[in-house]
Amino acid sequence: MTVTFSGLASGLDSAALIDQLVAAERQPAVLLGRKVNDLNRQGIIVDDLISKLRAFGDRARGLDLASEIRSVTAERSDTSHVGVAVSGTASVSTHSLRVTSTARGQTVTSRTFASDGAGVLGDGSVTIDTASGDPVTVAWTSADSLSAIAARINDANAAATASVVFDGTSYRLVASSRQTGTAATPTFTDAGDGLAWSNPANVTAASRDAAFVVDGIAVTRGHNVVSDVLAGVTLTLTAPHAAADPDTTITIASDGGAIRDKVKGLVDAYNGVAGALDGQLRYNGVTKGTDTLFGDSTLRQLQRALGTVVTSEHGGKSLAGLGIKIDTAGRLTLDQGKFDAALTSDPAAVEALFVSGGLATKIASLGDVYARAGDGVLSAKGKSIDDRTTAYQKDITRIEDAALAVGERLRAQFTALERAISTMKTQSNQMLSILGQL
Repeated sequence: MTVTFSGLASGLDSAALIDQLVAAERQPAVLLGRKVNDLNRQGIIVDDLISKLRAFGDRARGLDLASEIRSVTAERSDTSHVGVAVSGTASVSTHSLRVTSTARGQTVTSRTFASDGAGVLGDGSVTIDTASGDPVTVAWTSADSLSAIAARINDANAAATASVVFDGTSYRLVASSRQTGTAATPTFTDAGDGLAWSNPANVTAASRDAAFVVDGIAVTRGHNVVSDVLAGVTLTLTAPHAAADPDTTITIASDGGAIRDKVKGLVDAYNGVAGALDGQLRYNGVTKGTDTLFGDSTLRQLQRALGTVVTSEHGGKSLAGLGIKIDTAGRLTLDQGKFDAALTSDPAAVEALFVSGGLATKIASLGDVYARAGDGVLSAKGKSIDDRTTAYQKDITRIEDAALAVGERLRAQFTALERAISTMKTQSNQMLSILGQL
């Protein structure tokens, strides 16, 4: 440990003097530290803008396809015969539907057995096949129970599953088609001590296709969930119509509320960007600090570009035509009444503006120009801020190290001075003592 003598011999407050000299050496680092703090604040502002711009662009990308804009609802005149689900590709329309039969799979029962235990069957096998699949053969021995054979069939992933049924007197192994429809009907080939699934008399339920009529056109399918008859519409057939039942009417209508919500999401995202820009660029009579981006040319350029894209016409359509206008603060406002009226008079108005007119793509492209990682204008600005911060931090470290070295050198020098003065005083006192002056 270095021993210092702060003014004990010289009478000087060398520690305070050294601290002042070191503080003077550190002053440039203090000034650079303030710049670093300012740059950190500016970096946060840039990152926030990038985040808001990307959210704005994402909202726009959710409106750049007709299927994304089209929101429709489906209603049916009764809920007993069919379920209906729709997507944005469905057309506004009305359809009649009548279910003749629902699809089902085949069920086949085996011959009867006195028990489910091992030994009820000798060595045998069954081959399960369909018209569209590969045959699967499952074999057993006298050591297998009915439950073990059923488990082996189910594990084989054949066209039929198996289960053991006890009727109170006898046991049977029942096979059920994995899929509905006549095309998926399994065929069975028994061998050895077999189950008799190949006996036509043991079919307890024959497979059947779904049959229904849509707008007077007869349709059949091998399954009850049908999505390839009406574009964008999935029908789930649940029960046949009785002779006295009227046809089910399916009405597909535009969902103006859902469309408005999507556009409102875009408006809110725009206002997030506009508010962040306004907070930096608007002068409210109070001088803004150097930790802001007040007057920044990049932000002003972005503000002008955003204002232009949302106030211009695109394909002959505009946001103003949908009741969306920009206010004096640069925010967009959506007039719900005007929006709904515009959509009522022209259901394709939103699609014409955002898709055909290209507004959604233009917004997304503008967002990319400024916020894309790597080469976006704001991304580059953020990197520049980071680079300057790093450079300042290096300078601060260099200055601090130099100031520390100055302090150490001065302390060593003052310590040496104090020791020299102390030695001189000791020698002087000794001489005066010899001369009898003390």
